[in-house]
Parts: sequence; C-alpha cells; structure tokens
Amino acid sequence: MDAPGRSNVPAPTFEHPSQYRRRDDYSSQDMALELRFGPYAPRVDDSNGLTHPVYKSFFGDKTRFQFGLEVDWQLWRAPHIGTLGVGGGWAFTRLSGSNKLPDDATSVTPIQQETSFTIMPMYGVGVLRVDVLSHDYGIPLVGYGKFGPAYALWWMNNGNGTPQINCDTDGKHCTSGKDHSWGTQAALGLMLQIDWLEPSAGVELDTSLGINNSYIFIEWSVSNYGGQQMNVGANTWVTGFAFEM
Repeated sequence: MDAPGRSNVPAPTFEHPSQYRRRDDYSSQDMALELRFGPYAPRVDDSNGLTHPVYKSFFGDKTRFQFGLEVDWQLWRAPHIGTLGVGGGWAFTRLSGSNKLPDDATSVTPIQQETSFTIMPMYGVGVLRVDVLSHDYGIPLVGYGKFGPAYALWWMNNGNGTPQINCDTDGKHCTSGKDHSWGTQAALGLMLQIDWLEPSAGVELDTSLGINNSYIFIEWSVSNYGGQQMNVGANTWVTGFAFEM
C-alpha cells in the first residue's frame, strides 16, 4: 500500500549526496523530535542568599548527566532561511552525596546514608532553525537558536525522607528540601544531517515512518533561575539525535 500523499513512482536513485535535497516527494513536515543527553552541574552555589558553596562542599565536582527530550512544532517556513516554531522540553537528572556528621559530632563512625538531589527541568521555547544550506544547496548542516521560559521541579531525600534545609541558628525556621524554580532557557546549536550518508535509507524512513530528515546535533544550553529561589539551572553542552517529521 502506498503512503498517503505520495504518487506511485519508484524511489529515486542517487549519484551524489546533494541530489538527496532535490527530491520533491517528501511527506509533510511540521514537527521535530529531539532525544537529548549531556552533563549537568546545577548552579546552586550562584543562588541569592548563599554565603558559601553548599552544593560543591556536599556533592563535590563530579560530573553528573541529564537525559531528556524536546518536541518542536514548525509553524512557518521562511523561504531561503528556515523554519520558525515553538517547542517544549523535559529533562531529568539525579545527584547523590554521602551524608556528613555535624561539625561538633564526636562519633567517628561514618554515616552510610546518602542524600539524593533530583532536578526535573522543563521549558517552552521559540525555535529558529536555519536550514537554507541543507534545504537549498545540499550541504547537510542546520543551525538553530532557542529561547523561552523555564520551570524546574527539584527535591531532596536524605535517606529518611525530605530533609529540612537552610535552618536558622535556633533550628526552628527551616525550608523544606523540595520546591520549584522559574527562569529562562536559551540555546545555540548545530545539526549534521545524516540521511545523505545513505540516501535510500532516508527515503525508506520517510515512506514508512514519515521522517523527513535525521540529524545528530550538539548544542550549548544555558538555563538560569534567579531571584530568591534555588538556582538549579546549568550552563552545559547537550548532544543527541533529532528527527523532522
């Protein structure tokens, strides 16, 4: 059975990668999906009101990682430039560190429990994908930029449940170790189209699944949560796979 919206013609053959971009039988394209992965070091010690690096002193500087996904809707194509749209993303990371005895403790027995710190960043962004090189000239590179509001849920568990943090000297006024933070998300990235490596496979993906283009990408991402709240954002790079459909 033929795919919807396609003429019943044989798949084209290719003699040069640039010919792939000259196909005129693509299925419709109005969205993109990204599978994302990269290191994550939250900027907790940049939070307002902190007088010493509580994050680094507890969790150290060991590299932790995030994984996530993003879905973009390509609302409008600017001829000979690219697509403009909106997107939403979600990510997940979890950190852990060994619990420590109070400074005035006399016991020498180490604590076996650990405290975990879970962060779930989410965001909505406007997305500009500049694909004129790929779309018009057969050069498999696409640049893009993103910007928009960000929101993050975060919580801690000290092995016995949610701890109390930021206590006053009398120990009576503390903050629960879970909350949310608002801020901004921005990114710049570059995508390498991989369909041209095997054009016939790209045709098959489009015919069977409606995937027009497949990419690997690398992105510099900046998230910031300012004001009187925990800054769980990060300046980091992200890589992964992207698919336009």
